Amino acid sequence: MTPEEQIELVKRHYALNASGDYAAAEDLLTDDFVITIPSFLPFAGVYRGKKAFRELIPRVVESLAVVKIKSVATTVGDDHAVEVVEFTFAGDDGVTVQNTEVIRFRGQQICEIRPFYHDPAPWIAAAARLKSARTPGSSTSSSS
Repeated sequence: MTPEEQIELVKRHYALNASGDYAAAEDLLTDDFVITIPSFLPFAGVYRGKKAFRELIPRVVESLAVVKIKSVATTVGDDHAVEVVEFTFAGDDGVTVQNTEVIRFRGQQICEIRPFYHDPAPWIAAAARLKSARTPGSSTSSSS
């Protein structure tokens, strides 16, 4: 693939997932696709196969109360791309948090995505805030 084709593939994959067209997005992945999420997130783990995103995206949205995901920038080289992705969480007054995702290609498809989080604190805080809001009788202070 040319660099332009790689960028187009990445942008198309993110756009299809954002629009909920998971079947079309899955066609852009290899059968042995893998995405690895670090252990500090509530949806941590290794997700494998074409349906990995279909399984993962609802977990991300539900665990962090994501209200918006935006693809910001893509750069490519050899058989890799790096995508800057911007997330907006509910309850953060529109504040955005970015991560980068290293994407690897095989042939004309995406075979791996590995997210990297510069500052995990906002991600952990968003998950904790949502978990606290969903726990009956929870509050920000405790008494004995």
